[in-house]
Amino acid sequence: MKTMRALRAGLALFVLCAAGAFAEQPALHYRIEATGSVLNWDLPATLHTVHGKAPEVSGSVDAVQGAGGEWRIQARIVVKAAAMVTGNEKRDRTMREKVLETESFPEIVFEARQVTADLSRLKAGERLTAEVLGDLTVHGKPAAVRLPVEVSVFPDHVVLQGSFPLSWKQYGVYDPSFGIVTVKDPMKVSFRLRATERPPAGP
Repeated sequence: MKTMRALRAGLALFVLCAAGAFAEQPALHYRIEATGSVLNWDLPATLHTVHGKAPEVSGSVDAVQGAGGEWRIQARIVVKAAAMVTGNEKRDRTMREKVLETESFPEIVFEARQVTADLSRLKAGERLTAEVLGDLTVHGKPAAVRLPVEVSVFPDHVVLQGSFPLSWKQYGVYDPSFGIVTVKDPMKVSFRLRATERPPAGP
């Protein structure tokens, strides 16, 4: 009986210690900084590949660890659609006015709803890989995307980077193909985002 009581007490102590360890993990709050962040895309076409970039990127990332050790994440990354450029004014005007219709749909937004990663490793000097599932809204239409993200942690900031194929046709946008020039699907999107810690949002 004494042995059983000792085992039960030991198990209870282990559970309490484990719960305490989970509770000690601080919540994570980051903002995406436009300075130091880069988002590029490559759109294949018949005669050449169009290279574009989005210079105005912002957003926030919040993650909280639950009692069971799982992480709940809220992330919202916003790209100003009208600020995207390809190096050709006429092509950029077509992109803004006909393809993306930026007056009606000024933002391209990614909202994360699930992350697979050990975020307790988010400490200076660490590198880890995460898989993020969320919705990417383009031209007012959301579609699910799965992003592999490489995370590098520095003393004063975090870098999130990766790339993924994106089917632009699924968003129902205007096809800019003309004559013998056919714009192909999918396009490739690559990103390198600089994130810095911020205070948690107020109630």
